[in-house]
Amino acid sequence: MGTLPTIIRAASLQPRPWPNGLGITRDVAVQDQTETGFGWLISIADLTGEAAFSHFPSIDRVFTLIEGPGATLTLDGRFPLPCHPWVPACFPGDRPTHYRPGGGPARAFNVFTDRDAFEARVSVRSIAASHRVPGAAASVAVFCARGMLEIGGERLEGGDTMLHPAEAPIEAVGAAAIAIIVEVMPGQASQE
Repeated sequence: MGTLPTIIRAASLQPRPWPNGLGITRDVAVQDQTETGFGWLISIADLTGEAAFSHFPSIDRVFTLIEGPGATLTLDGRFPLPCHPWVPACFPGDRPTHYRPGGGPARAFNVFTDRDAFEARVSVRSIAASHRVPGAAASVAVFCARGMLEIGGERLEGGDTMLHPAEAPIEAVGAAAIAIIVEVMPGQASQE
């Protein structure tokens, strides 16, 4: 038997400082403690200005701007990575990374995974009013980024998340909506 769906309401998320103290984040969900501290983590970060990102050993990261005009990430030893709103950007969390906003404050939806145990896929779906999209078999979370969603008879408003939605269809209620779907699969190292 699978894990039952759980709804995490936006109002219940508690702010905490980034590990390096240079920003604020709200943890949505964390799964399985491992040698690195967790198996996977979903969080929402407030980005008020230019800052260095925290260092996460052995962690891969998917960063998606959900508010703000865009930004640039500069990773140590790599070319700058342009980040556009609603476009997931993947990078290693253990490389020194510097965030430069495109203008004004922003907010980001983050997924962190222990690279030795898991691999994350993050997709952003724009759903027309009263339309639905299929759920994903490996999905661990659906985040309502805009509008209102219905999944398996449960309503999500902006900022709400459903954990373990299984393959339930995702429907935009009333107006158009944006859903962020997080899938987490076993990583290559855990399959060897």
